[in-house]
Amino acid sequence: MRFILLSLFLIGCATPNISVINNGTVEKVEVFEAKKYVVKPGEVVRIDFPRNEFTEDGRLECGNRSIPFFEKNGRFHAFVAETYHSNFKPITCVVEKNQTTLEVAKLSVATKDFPSERLNVDQRRVELNAKDLKRVQKEQVFLNKNYSSSPDHPFFDEPFVLPIGNVVTSIYGSRRVFNNLKQTQHLGTDYRAAIGEEIFSANSGKIVVARDLFFTGKTVTIDHGLGLFTIYGHLSKIDVSEGEYVPRGKRIGLSGATGRVTGPHLHWGVRVNGHFIEGDSLIRESNF
Repeated sequence: MRFILLSLFLIGCATPNISVINNGTVEKVEVFEAKKYVVKPGEVVRIDFPRNEFTEDGRLECGNRSIPFFEKNGRFHAFVAETYHSNFKPITCVVEKNQTTLEVAKLSVATKDFPSERLNVDQRRVELNAKDLKRVQKEQVFLNKNYSSSPDHPFFDEPFVLPIGNVVTSIYGSRRVFNNLKQTQHLGTDYRAAIGEEIFSANSGKIVVARDLFFTGKTVTIDHGLGLFTIYGHLSKIDVSEGEYVPRGKRIGLSGATGRVTGPHLHWGVRVNGHFIEGDSLIRESNF
């Protein structure tokens, strides 16, 4: 016999224990008020919730998406990202265990404006011929394989930092038109960088990409665990190898102008649980 506990809260009260009968065994579940957060399209927030007997072996779901979480300072934490293409619907995060559900966080989605820009680049990298299209498709399969294999634990224990301290030349989320033809979104941040400037890892992790790609040129991607990745594009030189583990602040290469570019710069991308998000929000939310 089982009594199911569904999203119970006692607002304004101490955190009591509720008994859940599971196959004759009485389990104690701590009940608490779910925290409220605000997230914007293309950003990430860090939620936290108590570490107890129920959440210890549970599964975290946010908006029907499984999210890995980790323990720090006696509580569980998770990074929850909202897509750039948001429908602005609230996101509810629940911990599930043994068909029992406990609500731990509620996220409302605020509005955010993005600018537009027009760029002129090599036409070959806008209208792809059959050979280039085949290459791009092959590269995407390789990238997707890496994105799907991130471990459920972090490789880092420090906040994220910028890979370079230069001026931003193109912000995350800009709506772009290439050669008055192709419309897309810039799901990363561009930094001014002459060819040959040093680029550093934003945090510790495993190098999963260190090769030349059609759109981003010489590219390094670091898997930081928990489904968090940072991408460094258009490099002139790569100083790391795939499979290598690097600490935060490690030089991973030199800036350049490879791939689809209008000139030398660093493209810094951040991907969290399947969404490309603004890197500044990860830096902010990773500061405990």
